[in-house]
Amino acid sequence: MISRSSLPSLALVALLPVVARANEALKLLGQEAGKAQTVYEEAAQLEADRKDLKVEEEKFEPVDPRLSERWRTELDPKFPFQAGSATRVAPRGLFEYQNQDRSPGKGAKLSRARLGVAVETYYGIEIQADALLSSSGKYEGWETLKASAPIGEWARLHAGKFPPPFSIEYSRDAAVRWFPALSPFAAQLAPASSLGAMLEGRGQVVDWKVAWFGSDADRSMPSLDGEGAVLISLARSKNKGGEKGAPQAHFQRWHLDYLYNMEGAASGTIPLGSRHLVSAGSQYSSGRFDFFTELLAARGPGNTAYGATAAGRYWLLQDAISLVARYQYARSREAGGIISYWGIPDTGSDATFPTNFPATTVGGQMSSLYGGLNVHFDDDNFIIGSGLEYRSLSEIGKDNESLSSWGWTTFARYTF
Repeated sequence: MISRSSLPSLALVALLPVVARANEALKLLGQEAGKAQTVYEEAAQLEADRKDLKVEEEKFEPVDPRLSERWRTELDPKFPFQAGSATRVAPRGLFEYQNQDRSPGKGAKLSRARLGVAVETYYGIEIQADALLSSSGKYEGWETLKASAPIGEWARLHAGKFPPPFSIEYSRDAAVRWFPALSPFAAQLAPASSLGAMLEGRGQVVDWKVAWFGSDADRSMPSLDGEGAVLISLARSKNKGGEKGAPQAHFQRWHLDYLYNMEGAASGTIPLGSRHLVSAGSQYSSGRFDFFTELLAARGPGNTAYGATAAGRYWLLQDAISLVARYQYARSREAGGIISYWGIPDTGSDATFPTNFPATTVGGQMSSLYGGLNVHFDDDNFIIGSGLEYRSLSEIGKDNESLSSWGWTTFARYTF
């Protein structure tokens, strides 16, 4: 017979299996909770990593290490359309109107007018044609009529009539230039648009161009007569990128252009018949500030001239309103080696020389300072600008006279 005193002990013995199972259940539950916590923490960390990556993608957009949008050499066509499964066609045009009020004279007229077409078709072949027009719409010649095709992955061949890409200012199309006209010394050295061929490529470190251009500067289609001129260009770029809204904000580029005129004084495309033309310079962008410097030199049988240009642009309102300024100094060893151009150029001058101005002054030394404001619309396709320029020339004529000039220039430019 079981006594009452032994009942608690028996109950405890009976409950031992239950307690053991409960402990096992609690232990298993703890393990599962730990696993769930680990999974939760891993998921949370993964989501945080994804957010960080997304922020990084938004903050640091992919950039081209060789070319900045701010330094593009031309604008993309505004109205491209498909003309087949592998062919794209785009009309092109540029119209610029200038109004000048300066000491040597006043004037207002259409300074540049062109219409053309760009075609991109099979195998990456591109065709570009730009005809220059007068203010009345009359044909004034071809500025560009060329075809280009890729050679491998990092090279391209261009052939036809087009302006030689010499110097920072002249190698950029008129649609993307900061100022209404080339600086005086750059305009003096700019080679005429001519028939030629150019091979350009991109290396691991250096970009390069090798080209030959003829000596004929016919408005329509030049001939291949004469020995022509050889152009060699080397450039190196760095682009660190930047924050969203200014992905090209830390850009640097250095270049060296050399043009050898084999025709000498007989050339119809090289101004003053200079044998050797050199351009060396740098381009720089940081935040809202863009800046370039360039050294220019020309040497021929009767004259040696050299000069330096420094130009800057500051965006008061990003991609909308910009302040621009440019200073240039030029000098020649011989008398009358520097040419200053006045007035508004003829619309057809780009088919021969970008220096077809109404008047010129010849001296031995020149300083030019321009400052202005540009307002940009529609991603640089429409620009209105106005600026003040001061120009000083010395060593003019036999009496070594001097001339100084102040003047306003206002322009409106539309590109499509």
